[in-house]
Amino acid sequence: MWLSSGWRRRIQPARLLSAWNRGINYLIPFNEHDRNFTWPLDNWMHSVRVPNNDHVNVAGIWAVELFPPADLPALRRSIARNGWDRQRPLGGADAGNRETLARARSGTGTTWWRMASLVRKGSTWFALDGIRTDLPSAFETVQLRAIQVGDGLTAVIAEFHLSDTASNSVDVAWHTKHEPFMRFPRGRRPISYDRHWGTFWKVQSARVALHEEARTWLMDRLPGFFRRHREPHPLLDLLLLDKFDPTRAEPANISRDTSLRRRDAMRALGLDLFYPDQLLADDLPKLILGLPPRAGSYPAMGEASTWSLWGKRDAVMKALGDDALAGYGGDPNRAIAHRLVDRMYNLFVMLAVSDLLSVSAREQARIRDEAANKHGKFKPKALRSLRRSLLTLSLDLTTLRRDVRAFWERDWSWDGDPKFFFTPVGGSRRRNRKAGSDEETRTEFNASVRARQERDFARLVDSDRDLRDILSTVASLGASVDSFRLGRSALWVAVASLAVAIGTMLVAEVGPTSLLGWLLP
Repeated sequence: MWLSSGWRRRIQPARLLSAWNRGINYLIPFNEHDRNFTWPLDNWMHSVRVPNNDHVNVAGIWAVELFPPADLPALRRSIARNGWDRQRPLGGADAGNRETLARARSGTGTTWWRMASLVRKGSTWFALDGIRTDLPSAFETVQLRAIQVGDGLTAVIAEFHLSDTASNSVDVAWHTKHEPFMRFPRGRRPISYDRHWGTFWKVQSARVALHEEARTWLMDRLPGFFRRHREPHPLLDLLLLDKFDPTRAEPANISRDTSLRRRDAMRALGLDLFYPDQLLADDLPKLILGLPPRAGSYPAMGEASTWSLWGKRDAVMKALGDDALAGYGGDPNRAIAHRLVDRMYNLFVMLAVSDLLSVSAREQARIRDEAANKHGKFKPKALRSLRRSLLTLSLDLTTLRRDVRAFWERDWSWDGDPKFFFTPVGGSRRRNRKAGSDEETRTEFNASVRARQERDFARLVDSDRDLRDILSTVASLGASVDSFRLGRSALWVAVASLAVAIGTMLVAEVGPTSLLGWLLP
């Protein structure tokens, strides 16, 4: 600091001064790290106080992969390679996955089917048609369900049942007293975390570790659209709390400090209580559908499409009734996962379609931005690559728009169609009641998802049409240039052939009457 200030700053070369400043900036987090230890433990701005009597359980994880027409060959290869059809007769299935898939894609088959039940070797879990195989230690079983959307889109949802250790791993991190620490990201300066942000990072990292395990497994076993574009799969997890019910209004006499501490405790889990309205559905009572976390407020969660269902376990069971969970086993966490999350399947697939549209928009932007550079020199190889990418995108968009629209408008329904509404909860509900506002005025979330998809499809299809027109023009110009180059090459070949012919005539016969003999003395 002393060397880069005052008169010393004026006499130093700019390059040396810049090096001093980089060094100082690199060392600042170390100073922050030392100061973070001086904050008192009861300061809510620099520490997170988790309720000792409350605990959280990760009751299940669901991840989805999509297979539009371009990814159908990969799905067929995965079915053949994994050998999941070997046990299907034991479960009463009359057709294999490949045959069932072919019927569904032709529009004459079922709308959904169980693709496979996988059980980890050494696990005490049992499934009638289960296949004992190697699974990550965090998972006891993986259930694969295929859902057909129209004729051209197949979705596969992987349901991961966690081991007891994995289910409680987030709770262990939640109740651990985390001290300040340093993180060293590659290519960046160190980051200093105090007890407050350090708890956020550690607890969310424990949750993300389970998500990454599930996404990695699905990526390896069933590569599809998201794997092809190197994007994380849309994912949903179920988190059940022992004590805190986020759907209940806060007491009128609650202190601001208590409210903020509670929000920080939930924020450490990656759950947001800052929204004035939360997503609730009558079919999934007392459970909140949490939106994907914002990367700035949830540092370890990143920008992956991660949804959550969360609430108080006892409140959910009470809302369902005494007999609602009968026949689902003795574990209430797994019973709730079986009983309620099955109702999320169709909506979950539609949320994944929204992610597909976002990825398609980025892919279309990439094609557009690279078109001028690739076509500027009219290279046939670049043109073929761009045409292949655009053809794949066009085929997928044309098929998906029709299928997704028909899926939303279908006249049949089952347990996969809960309607979520933005509903005031917690302190927002109490304030609304105090102000005398109409609490029943709610905005439907499903309708907003559908409307946004219609807009995205319209925008992408219009842009796709323009890109194809431009590509056709460029292809014509490229063909003209190629014809010119081919004609010029043919001319040079003709000249070379003439030269060879003349040379042949000259050396064919050497004598007094030959042309070569006449030319030579």
